Amino acid sequence: MDKPIAILTGASTGIGRSLALKLSSKYFIYLISRNKQNLNKTKELIDMQNNDCQIIVSDISKTNTLDKIYSQIDNKDRIELLVNNAGIGVFKSISDTTIEDWDNTLNTNLRGSFLMTKMIIDNLKSKKNGKIVFISSVAGLQPYKNSTAYVASKYAIRGFAASLREELREFNVKVTTVFPGAVNTPIWDNKNMEELREGMMKTDDLTETIFHAINAPNNCVTEEITIRRTLGDF
Repeated sequence: MDKPIAILTGASTGIGRSLALKLSSKYFIYLISRNKQNLNKTKELIDMQNNDCQIIVSDISKTNTLDKIYSQIDNKDRIELLVNNAGIGVFKSISDTTIEDWDNTLNTNLRGSFLMTKMIIDNLKSKKNGKIVFISSVAGLQPYKNSTAYVASKYAIRGFAASLREELREFNVKVTTVFPGAVNTPIWDNKNMEELREGMMKTDDLTETIFHAINAPNNCVTEEITIRRTLGDF
């Protein structure tokens, strides 16, 4: 395998699938998600581009799955990119938000990103080369009502990524956080948002911008990038 390796979580649909297709031109990609059927669909699309990938079905919020994930990655010395994209959204009032809602959101969005980063960080530090990308949300920059669990997780991701960036500068590891506005993805399924989805950003348009940020040349790093539709938030 000549290509460097990228690891992409939440690769089964939406932003993750679009990023997988774009990145596969440059990387051999390990696609991670809980949904095997949708992962296979992403893989089929990459195969159609004559690029290579491998799927890993796993729940990144579970500590005991990390060794299983890592054991399935060959040529670990070629790992150069981790994209922490997996996330879920719970949009409820605090009265209606259950403890399970809270735990699932924080465990997937924040804990999963921490665990995946822990999994590969010593590899990147030892090589003094690599990139870590966090796909956050504008909800990590400003609050929205009826979204306490989601907003809390995204604010926390910004803090985690920012601290990590400072820690990894001396190891030449670039850390980028992306804050997209509303994107037309399955996160909005069954949330009574159908009338707004047509006006949301398209995943492929978002991916183009992220791809350029990932590939900032030489000793440059795009630290944080906010991407909204031209008309602004809804």
